[in-house]
Amino acid sequence: MEDPPYTDSVDLDRMQRRLDEIMSIGKTEEGGVTRLAYSEEESEAFEYVRSELDDSLEIRTDSLGNLYASPDLDSAETTLVGSHLDSVYNGGRLDGALGVVVAMEAMDVVETAETSSAVPPTLVVFRGEESARFGSHTIGSRGALGMLTVEDFSRADQNDVPLWLAMQRDGHQPSDLSEPMLDLSRVRRFYETHIEQGRVLDESDNDLGIVTSIRAPVRYNVTVEGAYDHSGATPMDLREDALAAAGEMITAVEQVASDTGAVVATVGDITARDGAINKVCGEVAFPLDIRSDEVPSRDEVERGILNEFSRITDRRDVTVSKEEIDRSDPVSLSKNAIDELTDAVSATGAEYLQLPSGGGHDAMNFQQAGIPTGMLFVPSVRGISHSPEEETYPESIRSAAIATAHVLANPDA
Repeated sequence: MEDPPYTDSVDLDRMQRRLDEIMSIGKTEEGGVTRLAYSEEESEAFEYVRSELDDSLEIRTDSLGNLYASPDLDSAETTLVGSHLDSVYNGGRLDGALGVVVAMEAMDVVETAETSSAVPPTLVVFRGEESARFGSHTIGSRGALGMLTVEDFSRADQNDVPLWLAMQRDGHQPSDLSEPMLDLSRVRRFYETHIEQGRVLDESDNDLGIVTSIRAPVRYNVTVEGAYDHSGATPMDLREDALAAAGEMITAVEQVASDTGAVVATVGDITARDGAINKVCGEVAFPLDIRSDEVPSRDEVERGILNEFSRITDRRDVTVSKEEIDRSDPVSLSKNAIDELTDAVSATGAEYLQLPSGGGHDAMNFQQAGIPTGMLFVPSVRGISHSPEEETYPESIRSAAIATAHVLANPDA
């Protein structure tokens, strides 16, 4: 059997080295990495990528700090390929960084091939994909596409630093938020590689996944208010215990979502304000994340959860307030891009399947902007993601780079 295209050119050792060196930027004592949006660590990672780029590439940075590199940044047409470099708190070495490294490798391979692509590819590295710092996701790609709002720029981190100020401190001065920073008429496709962040590929022994759709969240900040009282002096039947009420609400979130097969709902944090061992807690806050690739099902679960919140507050004599912080639409990716990736992956000989994405990605914004978008997944070992234990298989990384090089070099395939 003939070797897949670019098999001999893809350098797995180079990709692993780059992943390790990016991992060293913001590495934590727990063995993970923290590179938050518009932090010194994220900026250092961008400088590292810039230092690894070939001298033949033209490099440009937009007013949000997104990086673009291409043999011809002003060509009539281009294919974008890339991902992000920021992370969650104490995250893993692959999330975002893998997509950047695979894109760099694919571009290196295409540029050194005997016949270059008729459509020059462009590496794009986005700022602030994760919502860990500001509670606002995919900042860089949405800004590049003209999708950011004034509300996004006013969101503050845990130290009350708003996004706009963090950008300014990092040397960026975005101006007109309503206009794309990219000339969208030039962009033929957008491709992104990512770890699955789930268990489907690993448990099915597939090397790669081709993403068909991307789930989208509804997100709330929820605050439960009761009354602070002494834990020893206040009888159980006279308490307005915000923490007990919040616990019941969190259980209700799990129960309502578990009754459906198409929706997931999560409370990933909880804060007992001014809590103590000898106090009945009077105020609790937690985030709520509800996701699906089916809007009617998501809406039904959302209504069910909020109805349960109301029932619990009435019975426990506490109050609940809800601030909606995100409502995004699920995205079906381009059939043409899916077909192109399927042909490319088939040429590698890798075992693959098509599947939806449970997490949000920069890719969804490009599809929403009308740019045909394709996305590859590599397996998450044991389904672990956003963790120092995050890992995948070397052969999957290699296959992803070969397939990506194939679609970059054959834009009309």
